[in-house]
Amino acid sequence: MAEGTIETVGYSTFLNRSPKLFNVFSILMKSQIRQSVASTLALLAVTGCAGKSVGKIDISAELPKELPVELQQKFEIRDSSVNAQQQSKVVSASPVSAKATVAKLQAQSKNKALKASQVGAKAKTGGPADEAVPAVFEYPNRRPKIDPIWLAEKHVFEITYFGVAAGDFTLEVLPFKTMAERRVYHVRGTAISSSLFSMFYRLNDTVETYIDYDGLFSHRFHLVLDETKQARDSLELYDSEKRQTFYWNRWNRREKGYSEKKEFFPIESFSQDMLSSLYYLRTVPLPTGAVVTFPVVSEGKSWEAVVTVMRREVLDTPMGRVNTIVLKPETKLQGVLQKKGDSFLWLTDDERRFVVKLEAKVKIGTVVATLKNVDRGQTPGGGEAAQ
Repeated sequence: MAEGTIETVGYSTFLNRSPKLFNVFSILMKSQIRQSVASTLALLAVTGCAGKSVGKIDISAELPKELPVELQQKFEIRDSSVNAQQQSKVVSASPVSAKATVAKLQAQSKNKALKASQVGAKAKTGGPADEAVPAVFEYPNRRPKIDPIWLAEKHVFEITYFGVAAGDFTLEVLPFKTMAERRVYHVRGTAISSSLFSMFYRLNDTVETYIDYDGLFSHRFHLVLDETKQARDSLELYDSEKRQTFYWNRWNRREKGYSEKKEFFPIESFSQDMLSSLYYLRTVPLPTGAVVTFPVVSEGKSWEAVVTVMRREVLDTPMGRVNTIVLKPETKLQGVLQKKGDSFLWLTDDERRFVVKLEAKVKIGTVVATLKNVDRGQTPGGGEAAQ
C-alpha cells in the first residue's frame, strides 16, 4: 500500500427512481449506483402516497441450513465477558509461514516428548510436511492509542431534503459481543421517517454491524427494511480467513414481488461494510491533504473507498462551536475513480471524532444529515462521560 493511504470504508447503493429512499453514507461513498440499500443514514426524497405496506419478511435468528455448521458457529453472536481494556495477542495482518509456526511451537511447547527433530521436520517446505503444520492465520492489531468509540455512545441525526425534515437516523454502540472467538463492537443504526414524510413514504429500518475490536474490520452486517414499498432482510458474513462473504438477501417489493438470494463471493481480508467504514474512519490519522483508502464489501461486491481530507473548519453543533475535519469520500470501481457528484463528511477534530454532518448532492438537490443530539457514552474505564 502506498504511503499516505490507510485502508477502506464501506458504502452501498440507492434507487434512482421515485419513490426514493436514500442512504446518506451510502450516497457519500457510492452515489448514482442502483439498487437501494436503505440503511446507514436514511435519506428520503419521495413522491406519491404511502399506501398500504408490503408484507413483512419473517425474520429468523437462524442461519440458512445450507451454510456449513462451521460457519454457523463462527458467526454466532454471543455475549462478551471480556474486559474492554484487554487486548488480544495477535498483531500480524497476514498469515505467517510454516517456519515461523515451528519456531513458535519450539518456544511455547511444554511437551517434553516433542523432540526438536520432530518439530524441525514439520518445517520442511514443498511437500506434505507443510500440510502437517499449516500457516497460522493471524489478525491485524489496529487499535488506536486513544479509542474514540465508547460503549453507549449515541448519535442522533436529522435528515433533511430541500430543507424539509425527512426523518431521524440514530447510531448507537451497544455492549460488546463475541464472534469468531473475537471481541467485537456491536453498532446499531435505526432510521425512522418523520410524520410528514410518512404520509408519502413510511420507513422503519435497522442496520447492524459487528466490528472487530482489535482489527477494526467487519465480521457481520445485517440490514432490515420495513417500508411502504419494500420489506427486506439482508445478511452478510465476512470470513477474512477464507477471503469470502456469504450473502443472504430476502426482498419483498410491491412491484417485483418476493426474491431470495444465497451466495458466496470472494472478498479482501479485513474489509469494511457500509456502516463499519464510518467507525473505521474515526480511528485513523487524518492530516489535511491525506488520502485514506480501504476495501469495502456491499451486497457481495467489493469496492475501494477513497477519502480525501480536505480541510479544517469550525461548525456549530449540539456540543457547541467545535473544530471539524472535512472529508470528501469517493468510490473506486475496478481501479477507476467514480465521479458522481460531490459529497462531504464532517468529524470533530478531537480524540472522539464524532460525526456532526453529512452532505450529498443527488440527482435533484442535496441531502443533509445534521447531528442534533449526542450521548458521549461510557468512558473506557467505566462510568458516563461528561455531556
